[in-house]
Amino acid sequence: MTIEEYFGDWLKVLDKKSLIEVTNRVMALAKTKPICPDISNIFKAFEVCPYKDLKIVMLGQDPYPQKGVATGILFGNKTDVKELSPSLNIIKEAAINFEVPHSYINFDPTLESWAKQGVLMINSALTVEMNRIGSHVMVWRTFISCLLKQLSQKEPGLIYVLFGKQAQTFEPYINKQFNTVIKIEHPAFFARTHTKMPYELFTDLSKLTEEKYGVPIQWYNEY
Repeated sequence: MTIEEYFGDWLKVLDKKSLIEVTNRVMALAKTKPICPDISNIFKAFEVCPYKDLKIVMLGQDPYPQKGVATGILFGNKTDVKELSPSLNIIKEAAINFEVPHSYINFDPTLESWAKQGVLMINSALTVEMNRIGSHVMVWRTFISCLLKQLSQKEPGLIYVLFGKQAQTFEPYINKQFNTVIKIEHPAFFARTHTKMPYELFTDLSKLTEEKYGVPIQWYNEY
């Protein structure tokens, strides 16, 4: 499969030269040390989220560094996971808001259902050396910076959610005159401090997407 076939319309905002350079560098790193996620899933967020439906960009830090956990989707776990990662559990609780009564809830642990609705879910580094948090942050910085700059200029009106200090260092690359930027602590912070992420983040995002696009993001299904 060619780059054009894989990325499709995303190449409108992805610098092809930068893409090839960072891919080659990561491939070289992967030959010396194991990386996360699997090579086939590094760009999965772009594969699952349709460019034409893009509404929200969620930016985190880097993938889960434990073997076999990262999926290529920000905060996502695998379908058959027995116990959610702490960060995903925080996200789930905020998205559903268990402080109000619910009937049967179906929550997608992969978060691919969010991506398919137009939420680009990426980290500020798309790879990490196994068991070494932050090890590839600088490897990806140019690529992510260029992406955010191009995206915020060519697709005005998007909503950017920056989770944590690392993601928030990319705020200067986003054109805030024509886009909405929301900053919040990384879910790992809430897990570490045994506090809850404000559920208002997701209710506000639903309201904003409904106002802007006529359709709110469905964070879960309720029956």
